[in-house]
Amino acid sequence: MTVSPALSMTGISKAFPGVRALDGVDFECVAGEVHAICGENGAGKSTLMKILGGSYRPDAGTIEVAGRAIHFTHPRQAAEMGIAIIHQELSLLPHRSVTENIFMGREIVRRGFLDKAAMHRKAALLLKRIGAEIDPRTLVSSLSIALQQLVEIAKALLLDARILVMDEPTAALDERDSRTLLALVSTLRREGVAIVYISHRMPEVTAIADRITILKDGRKVWTRRADSAPVTEIVRAMVGRDLKEFYPPAPVSPPGKVLLAVAGGNNAALDEIAFEVRAGEIIGVAGLEDSGKGALASALVGDAPFAGGTMMLGGKPTALRTPRQATAAGIGYLPGDRKREGLALRQSVRDNALLTLRSMAGLFTRPFKGALGNAKIDETLRTMDVRAADFGQEIGTLSGGNQQKAIIVRWLEQASQILVFVEPTRGIDIAAKAAIYETMRSFADSGRGIVVVSSDMPELIGIADRVIVMHQGRISGSVARGAGEEDIMNLALGLSGPALGRTVA
Repeated sequence: MTVSPALSMTGISKAFPGVRALDGVDFECVAGEVHAICGENGAGKSTLMKILGGSYRPDAGTIEVAGRAIHFTHPRQAAEMGIAIIHQELSLLPHRSVTENIFMGREIVRRGFLDKAAMHRKAALLLKRIGAEIDPRTLVSSLSIALQQLVEIAKALLLDARILVMDEPTAALDERDSRTLLALVSTLRREGVAIVYISHRMPEVTAIADRITILKDGRKVWTRRADSAPVTEIVRAMVGRDLKEFYPPAPVSPPGKVLLAVAGGNNAALDEIAFEVRAGEIIGVAGLEDSGKGALASALVGDAPFAGGTMMLGGKPTALRTPRQATAAGIGYLPGDRKREGLALRQSVRDNALLTLRSMAGLFTRPFKGALGNAKIDETLRTMDVRAADFGQEIGTLSGGNQQKAIIVRWLEQASQILVFVEPTRGIDIAAKAAIYETMRSFADSGRGIVVVSSDMPELIGIADRVIVMHQGRISGSVARGAGEEDIMNLALGLSGPALGRTVA
């Protein structure tokens, strides 16, 4: 017996000025199925989903929901048809509560007044359903990106959606929260929800998907059952070549002199932090969402500085109280939320790459000339393979991977000796990841050091020379290159480490 698709998209095409985003794409998803869509940034995934969600109208093609032809002209129409889309770029209002965000546009009204108590109760139930320990009265601005992602999911579940699109849902989640989310996806599948799952995390895709569709350059390459689509074939179909060496090789030479050392570092979120970074080293930082790994990055760059202990840079004591002081001392910072913290989205690619140099020189209002002019920064942007029609275009129009590479260029131009990267490959495609890993390795091999905070365990294992693991604001232990995920998770959960008399080496 043939199962009728909950969603059927046939011959979908969409063009923008100078770009053919989609060219005759077919896609379907049945009730109780997880159908993954994979492809590089710019492959057409987001455009296809924006058409499904009513944000764009297709130039050609048809869409059927539960066998009924539909023509959406507004996102609300899609929501009313039981389609919920959780976008990678969060759409929450930061200065409203969790409850207010979940019920935005769907408030419960009783006798002409908002029934806030009923909404708080319902929000609490939705959050409990997805395993999120969040007070629904909390302001969204006080939540981490990972917790904000969970609020977005609760918001979608309020619609009782029958078709749920999840765009990079675990990109900002740690291992524990990712497992909780994937368990939720399995539950929704059993309840008969048709789930369209977009992710660049290959192990996750093969673990959760029933079928996988590959898009490349706006066209469908193939659709296969997940059990007949090994990761090697998925990657080859996405990028058109094999990525035999996804992570760069380990350095041949041992690390050099100590560039950064912290002893007894503490503040409201951290306690007895002690570690060092040597020239040529990439130090990974792992931990669960509430472990203090983000607080450690903030302390190193002077955003939420250490209140006690000692910090040495180049063998000299230093006390960094502001990010400007950290920049002047030679520490660069790539934040976890690039759009909110790292980019001026309405400014050009070139201006974003020059942002720190201009800030440190006090030259926001006039352009650099000579050696620090456009030609030099454009050359560096090309070397980093930042892909844009023109480096004068707004950086907000670029893919996430290209935006991330432009921020890295900023710190290369600043000649930083230490780079602190937070979630450096969040939400970017597999080829862009490989390029960023290569740049990180080259940066370290040139005699500088990197501290990389990441929720992506394979990433830390693949790129870091050593991984320190955070638990409850302290370093619970460290693992050397080649250690497994289980070793890191045991430390992250506090199941091994100095407090229990054992350190994984």
